[in-house]
Amino acid sequence: MREVAESMPRKPEDPRDAALALRLALGATAAAGTLDELLDRYIAKPRAVKLPVRLALRISAFELLYLKTPARVAVSQGVELVRGQAKSAAGMANAVLRRVADACDSFLAAEDIAAGVLRDHTALARRAGLPAWLAEAIISSLGERCAQTLFDAQLEPAPVYVHLNPRLSPEGEDVSAGQGPTDEPGADAVAPMLPGLMQPADISSFIRSGALNRADAVASDAAAQLIATAATAPGSCLEIGAGRGTKTFIMCAQAGRLGWAHSHTALDLSARKCELNLERLHAAGLDGEVRCVAGDGCVVDAVLADIDAAAGERVLFDRVFVDAPCSGTGTMRRHPEISWRLDAADVAYEGALPRLQLALLRAAASRVAEDGELVYATCSVLASENQAVVDAFLASSEGAAFRLVPVHEAQALSAFADACGVGCSATTFARSHEDDRGRFQTVPAPEACDGHFCARMVRRSASC
Repeated sequence: MREVAESMPRKPEDPRDAALALRLALGATAAAGTLDELLDRYIAKPRAVKLPVRLALRISAFELLYLKTPARVAVSQGVELVRGQAKSAAGMANAVLRRVADACDSFLAAEDIAAGVLRDHTALARRAGLPAWLAEAIISSLGERCAQTLFDAQLEPAPVYVHLNPRLSPEGEDVSAGQGPTDEPGADAVAPMLPGLMQPADISSFIRSGALNRADAVASDAAAQLIATAATAPGSCLEIGAGRGTKTFIMCAQAGRLGWAHSHTALDLSARKCELNLERLHAAGLDGEVRCVAGDGCVVDAVLADIDAAAGERVLFDRVFVDAPCSGTGTMRRHPEISWRLDAADVAYEGALPRLQLALLRAAASRVAEDGELVYATCSVLASENQAVVDAFLASSEGAAFRLVPVHEAQALSAFADACGVGCSATTFARSHEDDRGRFQTVPAPEACDGHFCARMVRRSASC
């Protein structure tokens, strides 16, 4: 890949050209398998095509298939792009791209498949640049209407949100105050859904300002910020799967805004990520009662052994937040490599990921104090990782002591709603994305937030 990057033109100076270049790179990556399926129909020896040439062909095919660039323009530019990688391949590129241009409409409509549900679903998968099996799993999980919303957004740029450090005044930042997620795709911008949540007016300028490097803000999707806020409450918290600490930052920031005494233990498998978490919290001034521990959340007792020893007892927490490793299917717009790297077996019911997620929940449950909360979250849209894992946990011996409660009733969401009145719509937004059991699920949509899942469970008191 390095030699390919080095041979490509330098970053364009015009922001519009830079935006198009980014769109092409992300799109060609996100739809790689679909583009290869079409290209390989017209390449005599697909396996003989070297990677630099294939990447160039994908970019041109993406323009033809998804951006509807005029054929004469896309083909001409594509031939030159291929020529820059291998002069001998220019003739092949010209012939292949011309045939691709002629076949785009019939390919997207899946006219090569007999009429019926299979053709319809294949067409949806191709239009979204997704593997057919993944498109089927998304439809099965979300239903056709919500799945269509995700498919429509899949190859479009994702909006960027940040969470501001409470030491900053929003008026002092280069952001669009009053820009937050909406309940309906395409609706007008609404007031900030949560304190600290902002959408930069110009994300490039915001990054260049150094705000992220100074820990004046963290980049986080709006729905992820809502989940982190819903997991915030007075008292002690154990966060399992903290990563580099984006949600740790948000939870500590929100507790500070509400004036709550809040102690936080952030656990992650990676010792390096724990270090990065603490470094950023320190730079942000949010590390007052935070400690980070490295280890496997499936054996949480072993990981917390030193903390138990220091306390002279087995420590229980008012809230345990499991931010589980997952497929990331709710964030594919931001991570275009996800869809073609996923293995169907890993995300199937009782696959490797759901088994891991359930194991984390069962281990975490033993650390929840009486009347405390267990919060489970993923950035997936697949039912096998979300609703099915929660149901399996509640049916287990560890889960029998818990009951589901609605996400929108979380203490911090209610506190902000009371303080901000109708201008703070987090509770309304959460309620509008809950199922009949109070479990929260967002779905990527054009100009809207990513796909995130959250379930809140409360441990029943011994008297119940």
